[in-house]
Amino acid sequence: MIGPVVRALARQKTPALLVVLETAFGFALAVQASALALHYTRAASAPRGIDTRSLLLAVTERDGPSFASRDEREAAVRRDTEALSRAAGVRGAAEATSSPYNLTHREVVEATSADDPHDPHDPHAPHAPHAPLAPHHPLAPHHRRALAWMLDDRGGAAAVLGLAPLDGRLLVPGDAAAAAATPAVVTQALAARLFPGGRAVGQVVRRSARQKPLAIVGVVPSFRASLGPDPDAESVLFAAEEPPLSRTLSYLIRLVPTGGEDGDRAADEGSIARVREALERADARRLVMVRKLDEGAELDTGTSRGAGGLALTLIGMTLVVVFLGRVGMASLLVSERRQALGIRRALGATRADVARLVLVENAVLTTAGLAAGAVALAALRAAARAVAPGLDLPVDPLRIGLVAAAVWLAGMAAALVPALRASAVSPAEASRS
Repeated sequence: MIGPVVRALARQKTPALLVVLETAFGFALAVQASALALHYTRAASAPRGIDTRSLLLAVTERDGPSFASRDEREAAVRRDTEALSRAAGVRGAAEATSSPYNLTHREVVEATSADDPHDPHDPHAPHAPHAPLAPHHPLAPHHRRALAWMLDDRGGAAAVLGLAPLDGRLLVPGDAAAAAATPAVVTQALAARLFPGGRAVGQVVRRSARQKPLAIVGVVPSFRASLGPDPDAESVLFAAEEPPLSRTLSYLIRLVPTGGEDGDRAADEGSIARVREALERADARRLVMVRKLDEGAELDTGTSRGAGGLALTLIGMTLVVVFLGRVGMASLLVSERRQALGIRRALGATRADVARLVLVENAVLTTAGLAAGAVALAALRAAARAVAPGLDLPVDPLRIGLVAAAVWLAGMAAALVPALRASAVSPAEASRS
């Protein structure tokens, strides 16, 4: 039965081709939109890894010129941290120019495997008396790169965030003055990327924005430095670097839990007011802004939820457009063949036979459209990889099958009304010219 159906559709090339193309592009867009919806939904619900409910971010800007020296800046930081330690409800505070979900940036960090005997960054490695080894030689250097979110910590920032060392130690105030290499702490996620199967503590890495190497002194549990659709959000590096001399000072502040040491304390307006008053009393000649640390995180979460909802809306609109377009094209195919359908009725075809014929034709066109849609989907994903690698989202076969089933059912449902209209064609139509 398929052969005659295909030959009949071949005589109506334009409507049949439009049905196939409409189905193909609808299928490709729906699959890509479903990938975006799942991606953003997962990003919105991803665990942060740190309890942000009891964390505050305070930013002060002095009235006047920037700090004239490191000593002047350090004196101001000591004065502020002492004032914060005396504020009611404050458990701990640390000065940090950058913080999760707020002021931070990403850099490329590179590590050379520890088993490389000719690592040029290793001061203990023997100097090779011969030419460099070939890239595929068993003893050739193995360089691994990763994108890392950079946070500064001149002592106490990681602890205020609630992070405890899994290996090594946290950064302390004296680390910022290190001369040979900048002490750094990495998350488990970044350590696994740079040193798979090996120990990160004691290793030296380089980063794209600095010539001074980083010496890893500790590893902490993974957490997200940025919410939203970022696969590298848990790759975080704390570096103990000298801060810039500016008019601004920033502090991470953890509140005392209300339910004991293991309880939770959500940051409220009273806590924010007490922290602001403590900093203003320490130096009234400056602007003080205090807010919840997770305000930026909540903004990212809301954005991800909105993007996921928009993608789901796009899927629904795509199915509606496919349905309405298929209703119109199926009706056109029926109206252009009324005489041929009347001849079938005159030759003994029942109304059920005519309706079945229209449904089979639409099933063939829908299946052909899905096959063409698979090709269109591959082209769409290739274009995404070329112009926006971040949009090259994984698509599992189950989701492709579900979207294909939804598009196929929408196409067949659109053919029901035209099929009923076709079955109502009388044999008398065969005599019309």
